[in-house]
Amino acid sequence: MKFLVTLFLLLSEVCVFSQTDLNTKETDTTLLLLKHQPKFFINIHSGYAVGLGSTFKFYPDDVTSIAVEKSNNQTPTTTTHYKSTTKGLGDGFRYGAGLSYILNDFINLGLEFDYFKSTISRSRDSSFHSADGSTDYAYNNRYTISYEAMLLTLSPTITFKAISRPKFYIYNKLGAVITFRPNSIQKNIQQETFHTVNSDSSSNTYIRYSWGIKKPALGFTGSVGGQFKISERVRAFAEIQFSHIVFAVKNRVLTDYIINKNNITNTIPENEKLIDFRNSFSTTQVINNPGQPTISVVQRIPITYLGLQAGLAYRF
Repeated sequence: MKFLVTLFLLLSEVCVFSQTDLNTKETDTTLLLLKHQPKFFINIHSGYAVGLGSTFKFYPDDVTSIAVEKSNNQTPTTTTHYKSTTKGLGDGFRYGAGLSYILNDFINLGLEFDYFKSTISRSRDSSFHSADGSTDYAYNNRYTISYEAMLLTLSPTITFKAISRPKFYIYNKLGAVITFRPNSIQKNIQQETFHTVNSDSSSNTYIRYSWGIKKPALGFTGSVGGQFKISERVRAFAEIQFSHIVFAVKNRVLTDYIINKNNITNTIPENEKLIDFRNSFSTTQVINNPGQPTISVVQRIPITYLGLQAGLAYRF
C-alpha cells in the first residue's frame, strides 16, 4: 500500500511538471507571434478635392460681360454683368501612395507621396454693335484667363488612433506638406470677330505665362478617417482631408504669344516678357527700360482645399 501511494505521488509530480512546461512553451509561442506581427503598411489612394474660400482665385475684375449698343446716332447704351469670383485653385483629383510604421497601439508614423493638378478659368464677353441706316458694324470679344497648378508633394504624417476595435479604428492625422516641384501656368485666350456690311473677319490670340515658384513650397494637412479590416493583411480606409499650401512667386515669364498661329514672342520687349518679384525695392531702382525685366513685390498663391480620399493598405 505504501508503495502504491508513493508511485501515485511521483506520477502526479511528473504530470504537473509536464503541464507547466507545456504552458510555458505555449506562452512563449504567443509572445513570439505577437513580437513578429507586421509593423509596416503600404497604401495606394485617390480622391477629389474642392477649393475653399481662402484659396487663390485672382482675376482682373468681376465683370462677366459688357455689351454696347448704338443705333441711329443716338447715345450708346452699355449693359454690364457682374459675378463674384468663388471658384479657386484646389479643385481636382489627386493620386498617391504611402508608407506607415506602427509605433504602438495608438500612434502610426507615415510618409505619403501625392500628385495633384488643379485648374480654374473665367471668361468675359465684350460686344459692340452699331446700326445706322445702311451701316452695320458688330464686334465681339471673348477673353478667357485660366490658372493651372501642378503639385508633387511629400507629406510626413503622424496618425493618432481615437477609437480602436478588432475590425476597424477611427483616427485623426496631422502632417506637413512639402511641394518639391511646384508649377503654375497662366493662359490668356482672346477670340475676336468683326462684322461689317461688306466683310467678316476674326482673330485669335493665345498668351501663356509660366510662374516661377520658390522651392520647396510648404504647407500643412490634417484629416479624420477610418480604417477597416478586409483580411489579415489588407485594410480599406477613407478620410476627409484639409490641406493648405502657399506658393511664393519669384518671377513670371512669357513663354508664348501667338496671334492667328503666328508666334511673335521674340518681338515682345523684355519688360513685358518677364516680371521679377522681390521682397522689397525702391522706385528709384526701377528704370523704364524695355530691355530690362519689370520689378514687382513678391506675390503668394495660397492653395487651400477640402477633399475626400480613399484607398487600400497592405500590412507587411
